[in-house]
Amino acid sequence: MSPTPTPTLRPSKPADLETHVAHRVAMFRDMEMGSEEALKRMAEAFRNQLRGWLVTGQCRGLVLEEQGRIVASVLMLMKDTLPTPVTPLSVRGYLFNVYTEPSHRRRGLAARLTDAALDLARDLGLEIVELHASLEAEGLYQRMGFVPTSEMRLVMGAGIKTPKQWKHRR
Repeated sequence: MSPTPTPTLRPSKPADLETHVAHRVAMFRDMEMGSEEALKRMAEAFRNQLRGWLVTGQCRGLVLEEQGRIVASVLMLMKDTLPTPVTPLSVRGYLFNVYTEPSHRRRGLAARLTDAALDLARDLGLEIVELHASLEAEGLYQRMGFVPTSEMRLVMGAGIKTPKQWKHRR
């Protein structure tokens, strides 16, 4: 039996847009968040938004590729924010779309991608990196040094229900 190949890390290319969109849909589907119609609407809006961010460099992506196929990916948005006493910088890294194909899970790929994204953030001079973790992934990110914050959210849109994943987070 041959050893499992180690996926190759590389920066995202414009041609990877549809993979990032597919991974976002799969991520929310895995969390049982949103109807198929809602996922379809989200995918179209996300595709348009991400295309612009990738063109301007406001968002950077990394992928892990195995035998020419992307098996895991992450995106990092340079997010405008307010200076605080913690850091005077008005930009933070925001990691999102950390996704590993089901056939490649439990091999450390999400941690590998997150480490690479954190290296990129350091190279860019960022001092704070944030993310929203699924319940399943919270332990991974805490082991990597991320700490839960006091963030709160109010959903104000008519007809929008607070997803069960947002409840009972403490």
